[in-house]
Amino acid sequence: MDDKFISRLKEFYKLEKFQVAFYESQISTSTNEYYIKAFEKMIEIEKGHADFFAQVLDKANIEVPTITGSVFKLAGGFIGDMVGLTGASNTCKLGVALENKAIEAYRTFITESKDKHYSELRNTLMDYLLDEEFHTLWLKDYMKKHPN
Repeated sequence: MDDKFISRLKEFYKLEKFQVAFYESQISTSTNEYYIKAFEKMIEIEKGHADFFAQVLDKANIEVPTITGSVFKLAGGFIGDMVGLTGASNTCKLGVALENKAIEAYRTFITESKDKHYSELRNTLMDYLLDEEFHTLWLKDYMKKHPN
């Protein structure tokens, strides 16, 4: 694995962990059972993504990035508090923005991994891209049905 490829793996690990923290922060700001259930499902999926990238790094004897508790908690807490004040619609808008960032990054990594002939990794990346796209669709649909 070259340095750029390792950087990509670490970038995805951090992005997925941030998404988990963001979605976890949303659960505590809502009393809507369906909304909470959807975010719990997204958390489960994003944790699986993060675990995968951690395993790939670990298997290659590359240190998994450490996400410091206070900085990571602050980022998730700040977004959660901010979104809690502005409602579910803005929560979904921020979620869509995060998902779009992930989608763009996955598409780039899929292309790069094709050039390097990592077919097994590409298959997993495409699965994860679909997950991110489905999350985006749910968030947009929820936002459309619950504009406030």
